[in-house]
Amino acid sequence: MGLKRPHRHSAIVGMVQVGVLLVGALAGPPARAVPLEGVGVAPSHALEVLKRYPLRTVGGESVTLSSLKGQVVVLNFWASWCGPCRREMPRLDQLNAELRSRGGRVLAVSIDEDRDNVDRFARIHGLKLPIVHDGPRGLARELDLQHVPFTIVLDRNGEVAYTTSQSDDAGIAALSAMTRQLVARQPLASGIHEGAQP
Repeated sequence: MGLKRPHRHSAIVGMVQVGVLLVGALAGPPARAVPLEGVGVAPSHALEVLKRYPLRTVGGESVTLSSLKGQVVVLNFWASWCGPCRREMPRLDQLNAELRSRGGRVLAVSIDEDRDNVDRFARIHGLKLPIVHDGPRGLARELDLQHVPFTIVLDRNGEVAYTTSQSDDAGIAALSAMTRQLVARQPLASGIHEGAQP
């Protein structure tokens, strides 16, 4: 896995990419072929891996992304040693609380080696969102992620609608706006109950 710790290069380029994606999304339905910059495998393979990969939350729940079809899923890869990840996690927790009753979820996938660090961070910050401890050799490796934080948003059809590695205020605002738009675009699918947790 070519995973790198976060750095500040290409901040302006990254913000332009986020802005272009957001403007395009607000203009109409998301494109089916969202580029997966920061993922080292082919987009078709990445989507296959995302749909079948089993995730287990620290609360003991098992879930696959294909089982969440009908919901908007924000899949955030993070680590307790990653400064930008630590800063954005409380905001993602707030986004999850907002989306839960509207057919949206945030799943935080930790690539930490040591689960104790994940548990400690979640406890200190009072995080309520579902956290998956997957380690550095799990899904992040399967996708050959190039850096963290990295966020993938799946629409209600399970298709990749948005990706970002921006974790500053503007990046989180763009992510939140995109997710709210995806949640509002279609009615809540039947069979998904308000407040249900993965």
